Parts: sequence; C-alpha cells; structure tokens
Amino acid sequence: MKKSLVAIVALVFFFGSHTLFAQMKVQTGVFNADKNISNFMLAAGGDMERTQQISVTFPKPFTKTPDIQISVTRIDQDRGNNTRYDVKVTNAHKAGFMVEVKTWGGSKIYLIGGTYMAIGE
Repeated sequence: MKKSLVAIVALVFFFGSHTLFAQMKVQTGVFNADKNISNFMLAAGGDMERTQQISVTFPKPFTKTPDIQISVTRIDQDRGNNTRYDVKVTNAHKAGFMVEVKTWGGSKIYLIGGTYMAIGE
C-alpha cells in the first residue's frame, strides 16, 4: 500500500512538472543603441540626465507577458569622463519590451548593447 502511494505521488509529480515545464518558452536576442538611432542623446555629454529607449520585438509573441532579464555586453564611451549608466526593462508585454538606458554627470556613451532572455508561456 505504501509503495503504491509513493509510486502514484511520484508519477503525479513527474507528469505534472513535465507538463509545467513543457509550456514554458525561452527566447533570446540582442539590443543595441548608437548614433544611428534617431534622437540618440547618450553621447551629448553635460550634467543633465539623458535617456534612450530601445524597442525590442520578440520573434514569436508569448501568450502572457514573460519575465525578462537583460545584460549589457558592450559599451563604447568617452575615455575622458566617468562611465555612468543605468539599464532597465520597461513596458514589457506579450510581443516585446523597451530597454531604457540612462546616463548623467558628463558621461558620453557612443554605443551600448546587450542581450536579453525572455521566459514565459
């Protein structure tokens, strides 16, 4: 009896978790911002905070808004100033999201890029 109960619990756990993970999808990609984007303000310099929005569209939309992780993998900045930047995900939805890059305090960023990983259904 005890062995049967353990076997049933193990089967329910195995098939239940298999179904849960089978529904999850992962998409990865890159984002970049440089002077070729209209209204690129990160290289302007000056003490004022400057913001750049980068639009990212998923190759295939999710059924629900996914969890998104981003990472900066490259940056080209002015060597005469400190490098100050903040990067975050905004406006996430089923079909994509925005990457918001901010800089301030004299920093000049000529190019910034990175990768993303989106996990969802």
